[in-house]
Amino acid sequence: MARKVYSAVKLPKETLDILKNANIELNIFDKLETPSEEEIIENSKDVDAIITGVNVTITSKIIEASKNLKIIANIGAGVNNIDAQSAKENNVLLTNTPGKNSVASTAETAIGLMLSLSREILKNQKMVRENSFDGWQVMGFLGGHQVSYKNLFIIGFGNIGKEIARMAKGLHMNISYYDIKERSQFKKAEEEIGAEYIDFEEGLKKADYIILQMNYTEDNHHFIGKDELDKMKESAYLINTARGGIVDEKALYNALKDEKIAGAAIDTHEEEPRINEDLLKLDNVVLTPHIGNDTYEARIEMANSAANDVIKVFDGKEPKNLVKS
Repeated sequence: MARKVYSAVKLPKETLDILKNANIELNIFDKLETPSEEEIIENSKDVDAIITGVNVTITSKIIEASKNLKIIANIGAGVNNIDAQSAKENNVLLTNTPGKNSVASTAETAIGLMLSLSREILKNQKMVRENSFDGWQVMGFLGGHQVSYKNLFIIGFGNIGKEIARMAKGLHMNISYYDIKERSQFKKAEEEIGAEYIDFEEGLKKADYIILQMNYTEDNHHFIGKDELDKMKESAYLINTARGGIVDEKALYNALKDEKIAGAAIDTHEEEPRINEDLLKLDNVVLTPHIGNDTYEARIEMANSAANDVIKVFDGKEPKNLVKS
């Protein structure tokens, strides 16, 4: 019996080899673009599995058109881009790809953005490129602020949040965190890392650096808005490596423009792929195009994981990274 898979995303060679060796009949959208809903429906209507990525929205219309569909394997840490309710109603399994390289790469991005922002790396690179560096001065303060021994507040203490904390410990930072989940789940991590649970508002007021690493839901849309930004210290920095909708970018722009906070680094944007043009005008912002886990190591691991979960389902086994509704 044919085992048919449609991939709505381009896949690395290693993943293609895994699928080929499993005798998978693969139809792939082999471009670095995002296919339309109509194109996905046309190519997936008779498949047993869809491999997709967070840049592709899998709607109820797509799911309902794929009558043989057993699994949607998402290359990404979540499944926000998939109509999970429709998948459940049509008995379609959902998987994601929370691999160690994905976790590490995203944590590296958060730490890198924090350092780049605080140490004003981009501003100083511009000075060098313009050849306007006049020489070292004791009171020049071209290097911004160090992060070592400062207070870091991590909002969202899942796998990535914990890894950020581990890395930040190497910078001698004082780590606190907030998560909506029951604190008892994090006791082991608290002891291992030396992180301290703290009330959300207290964390906002105390932090020198705030890193957002929470899941995005309709309930936490604009979780960080004017009121939350007003509670932060004027010397504090905000880093978002979670999802764009968590931050009210209009409120963030006003806070940065009026120097209510010192700076922000944003990897995930409210209206991706469009970047907020007002934020682009500011020099106390570092903006990156959603590169969180965009490394060779992470993406190959993630794509391979998605392919292996598809094969497990075809073999009558439970997938490793099943997302339970």
